[in-house]
Amino acid sequence: MPLLLALPLAILVFVALMLLLMPLSLWQRVRSGSARRQARPWLITFNFWATLVSTALFALFATVASYWWPGAWLYASLGWLAGLLVGALGHVLTRFEPGPQALHYKPNVWLVLALTAMIVVRLVVGVVQGWQASVNNVPWPTSGWLSHAGLLAMAALLLGYAGMYGWLLRRRIAHHQRYRGYDRSPR
Repeated sequence: MPLLLALPLAILVFVALMLLLMPLSLWQRVRSGSARRQARPWLITFNFWATLVSTALFALFATVASYWWPGAWLYASLGWLAGLLVGALGHVLTRFEPGPQALHYKPNVWLVLALTAMIVVRLVVGVVQGWQASVNNVPWPTSGWLSHAGLLAMAALLLGYAGMYGWLLRRRIAHHQRYRGYDRSPR
């Protein structure tokens, strides 16, 4: 009997901790996302290739999901293309500080804040819709940005942003290394 009472209590404690830690986590995300950092070529390259792998897996998931969710592939494709544009805009808005040994960059605070707000909206909408579907038997919308496909578009936008931003950042680092005479490749 005590175990049956402890399980709901443990769930409530977990939910309370998540509700308390979520704002702190989001604040930390905005702070670290807009901090000045050194452009390390190996790390930027690793992140870029990891984003490409994630994008390929996401495309596979969107293809399978389109069987059950109408428009999933279309929404994911449009979200990814929008993400490419946002990534290019993010690169333009990034402040670069070339130095003699390294390139430093600082992403735009407002763009980081907007993308973080989009993540919050996506999480809240998913939780509210999941709650309504499970408790009140309210069906999920089948079209629009609140549908499954619309939520996939938001995720695709983030992947497109990360891919384009990483690619442009890699090009900027390569240009910086060549311009500063640090290109170590044989000529």
